[in-house]
Amino acid sequence: MATLIHKRSDGTEKVLEAGERPLVIGRLAESDIPVLDAFISRVHCGIVYFKQQFHLKDLGSSNGTYRNGARVFECALAPGDRIQIGNTTLLFEVNAAGSAVLRQTAASTHRGAFAVTGPLPLPTEPRTSS
Repeated sequence: MATLIHKRSDGTEKVLEAGERPLVIGRLAESDIPVLDAFISRVHCGIVYFKQQFHLKDLGSSNGTYRNGARVFECALAPGDRIQIGNTTLLFEVNAAGSAVLRQTAASTHRGAFAVTGPLPLPTEPRTSS
């Protein structure tokens, strides 16, 4: 077993014991590491500890799990890795005591592909059906 500390964007933290059972990262409040982000799955990905190393595994998410910009399904984690799920970034680090730390940045509030800053123009001529 190894220790994983989840440092949330609000400054609070949660200490978890990691093993071969995945620590689930997802939108559900019951997740080991709950993340409020509309673009992640309820059960998105997980972190496991085996062979003396932490591993990241996608758990069938809709939008994918990314490490350092590349989509992954399962991979070993190294200090400095950035895990991107939805609009949320989690930074994987190891502190001086040897515990793994997952530092969460705030999720973006962006909800679409573009932003409209003024009224939409109206068509100049009515459309006719063919």
